[in-house]
Amino acid sequence: MNILITGGYGFIGSFVAERFYKENHSIFIIDNLSIGRKDHISFRHKALIADIKDEKCEAFFKTHSIDVVIHCAAQTHVNRSMTEPVEDSSTNILGLINMLNLSHKYKVKKFVFCSSAAIYGDNQQLPLKEEELGNPISPYGLNKWTGEQYCQKWEEMYGVSSLIYRFSNVYGPRQHVSEESSVITTFTKLLLEERPVTIHGDGEQTRDFIYVGDVAEAIYRGVMSQLSGVYNLSTGTEVTINQLVEEMSKLHPMSVIQHVDSRQGDISRSILDNSKIKRDLDWVPKYSLDEGLKKVFQYYEETESTPTVVKLKRERKEKRIPFLPFLENIALFAIFFGVSFLLTPIVDSVDIWLIYILLAAILFEKTQMVVSAFLAIGVQAYFMATQGRIWTSLFVDNTLLATFTIYLLVGLIVSYKVERGRIELQFTKDELAASQSRYTFLSSIYEDTLQVKEEMKEQILRMDDGIGKVYDSVKELDNLEPEALFNGAIHVLERTLKASHFAIYLVHPSGYMRLAVKSSDASFQPGASLKREQGSIIDKAISNKRIYYNTDLIENEPLFVAPIIQQQEAIAVIVCHDIPFNRLTLSYRNMIDVVTRLISTSLARAYEYVNEINTERFIEGTNVLRPHYFQRILENKHKIFQELNIPTVKLEVLTVDHSIENLQSIGSLLRMNDHLGFDEKGHLFILLSNATIEEAKFVMRRLQKNGILAVLDEKEEILRVR
Repeated sequence: MNILITGGYGFIGSFVAERFYKENHSIFIIDNLSIGRKDHISFRHKALIADIKDEKCEAFFKTHSIDVVIHCAAQTHVNRSMTEPVEDSSTNILGLINMLNLSHKYKVKKFVFCSSAAIYGDNQQLPLKEEELGNPISPYGLNKWTGEQYCQKWEEMYGVSSLIYRFSNVYGPRQHVSEESSVITTFTKLLLEERPVTIHGDGEQTRDFIYVGDVAEAIYRGVMSQLSGVYNLSTGTEVTINQLVEEMSKLHPMSVIQHVDSRQGDISRSILDNSKIKRDLDWVPKYSLDEGLKKVFQYYEETESTPTVVKLKRERKEKRIPFLPFLENIALFAIFFGVSFLLTPIVDSVDIWLIYILLAAILFEKTQMVVSAFLAIGVQAYFMATQGRIWTSLFVDNTLLATFTIYLLVGLIVSYKVERGRIELQFTKDELAASQSRYTFLSSIYEDTLQVKEEMKEQILRMDDGIGKVYDSVKELDNLEPEALFNGAIHVLERTLKASHFAIYLVHPSGYMRLAVKSSDASFQPGASLKREQGSIIDKAISNKRIYYNTDLIENEPLFVAPIIQQQEAIAVIVCHDIPFNRLTLSYRNMIDVVTRLISTSLARAYEYVNEINTERFIEGTNVLRPHYFQRILENKHKIFQELNIPTVKLEVLTVDHSIENLQSIGSLLRMNDHLGFDEKGHLFILLSNATIEEAKFVMRRLQKNGILAVLDEKEEILRVR
């Protein structure tokens, strides 16, 4: 299965990933590396370095077909949740909702939520059972409890099976040291550094410690079972801090123990009842405290001197000074006011203030530009008043009003151009970011295609002795063009299954299927179209989406039919006629299944690629190929004709009306495996796949009835059977 682990580079997430990898599951990780470390995972996996709220997560889900999500990512610091509740809620609620929504959208089978004993608060009804009502005493506990409600509601509304684990105090290797780490990790660091161990209070407070390996095992078993609902995950054993120190001192000498005052809000006793998970999952904790502590010390002695100290990064909030643009504008005004006294005898003051208006329009927004215009005209009025003009006369002075109008007009024009430039620059930046994201997505599809090909090739190599022949055939599917892939699929089928009568038909809702490609054997001539008869082997294969064999040896039925599945629907079928029934051994059937899945996977990647470049491939609003892609299709048709003797008729459309409406009209008259496109000279052509001249003439007559004139392209006789 494809297992996605959020926070997979973290303490618990890395152990969970390791457990599933050992059982040959494919591992996928989403982690923002705020706490996790890449070196925690040493085996093959795929990862997205991003926050669980990030939009990029959707492309990750879309590309990799996730079966199970194990949600370990969280903001886990209780104290930080008290001081920064908005940030805690952003990760622990909004991040969870994003993962749940993507799980529903992309049909994830199971969602495992890592919750916490913090939802119980300071409840002393010990040992705490799952039926106890939540009474959290921190935003962290409250958000975990809210997260459980979301998981349960998503199961009720959308059918996403949810399994919720409430962890007690988890400890083990790889755990970082911070203000909220397990006391075991904190004490381990102090012991290894030979520093005094500090105990808050008298040390008689208790905790329920569970080793991380037991947590990973419980999660693995829960995923493999039909388990859902809420479960405590603990040892069900109370251990005092004093007992813990005593156990740790047996493994490493302890220099000094210091007792300080109890911390406000500390819970005196904590123990979770684990009888429900023992009963429903047949799970029990494997590691005692002594064995778990030995694992911890052994890890740090072999890999690191002490546990890693993690200082949480806090986002810096930009401090904005109130009225800063206005203050900057006043400063610029003061500079020009002083300069105007110096330059007035030399330069006309109106020119000086016009420069001030231009600078204000460039540096500030429109509001400050208007303020600048009033300030500038105020100076003009001031100078006139000092020359003996009466103040009241200034309000009806046409010269002053004209100057003010010029200031405003020039300022508005310049500020408009500047603002437009800023918008265009931001638009360009957004386009660049979108292009980079698209490039990353396409690159991941390409890499996935190569990886799937390699994995499937290895499976085929183990099943057949002709390694060189199989390897050559697999290379036929190294293509992101669906048209070429069908051609390659026939070669793969012929070489790996050692037969020569294969045909691939495209499935259409109308009930008629169109031949896409067939084996090159001239004696094998399947029908160009095929009706889907109810109850036939072909009908069963399409309806039930699995391979069907003609075990009853029904006459005129193929020996086997294998559907090609895309997005849970059969888009095509592989039909075979000539394999002797006695060759259909279990090993041979496995080979058929593997090859079919190989073809389906390669086509899926090809269709994803085509959909991603849809706007580049087709003229917008139509199914008309642009010249570059039309030429690629034409080259593929030549290759198919040469190798498989499947004809294509090329028609030239003489109608010069290439409006969107007319192109759409032409496209609607063609079959699903025909192509319409422009060449480099701007001429419009139709490629009729697997068609005869008579069929082409019928299409031309149908086009003519709709006012479209098309003729045979005599230059392309090479595409037709002579």
